Amino acid sequence: MSILMPALQRVKDQAKAVGCMSNLKQWGLFFYMYTDDHNGDFQRGLDGGHHWIVTLRPYFSDVNETDLFYCPSATRHIELAGGWGHDTAWVFDSGYGNDHGSYGINGWVETNTRQGKHKHWMNRDVRGSGNIPLFLGANRLDGWPEVWDEPPSFDGEFNTGEGSNMRRFCNNRHDGFVNCLFLDFSVRKTGLKELWRINWHREWNQDLNNTGLPAWPEWMQNFKEY
Repeated sequence: MSILMPALQRVKDQAKAVGCMSNLKQWGLFFYMYTDDHNGDFQRGLDGGHHWIVTLRPYFSDVNETDLFYCPSATRHIELAGGWGHDTAWVFDSGYGNDHGSYGINGWVETNTRQGKHKHWMNRDVRGSGNIPLFLGANRLDGWPEVWDEPPSFDGEFNTGEGSNMRRFCNNRHDGFVNCLFLDFSVRKTGLKELWRINWHREWNQDLNNTGLPAWPEWMQNFKEY
């Protein structure tokens, strides 16, 4: 049994990762249908009446929301978790009661440009869409990462404030990876260090050239470089 247990755990972890990717593909369909109905534009976001949870609800109302909202590796409600961790989900009052989940949107794709119009993508039809994150595993329902954001100082650290939004997405849910839906509606696993190499907003590469990669904390040292 001691020999079999690690192998069984790996199989379980792989099954959870596959289930997570399946969820994201379903979300990709919902985002595609929404943008198709709005000339390629995404929702406003930020305020409760225009968050993706609200605007996409007509498209997913016929599916099992409980399963759809959760990465199978992150199902603990935050108020029940007794602490932080990469397996913890968020809670949000969307006006339909408290929604819970463990996926979040890249706020830079949305059309509310309070964060700066020059950085927002706003529309799905942009060059390099296969390297622009749209929706991925997260411990908050949205975020606006910047290249100078620091990674979590320990595995499972939450972002509880408005700074260092990358910590909302840098979650070690799949052995050094997080699953991500991109702007071209493709889904693939993305290395945690790779999160600083994909184009979250329009000036990402320019800012990265000026700032460089962060110093990786000890828990990330052995993860794949990009």
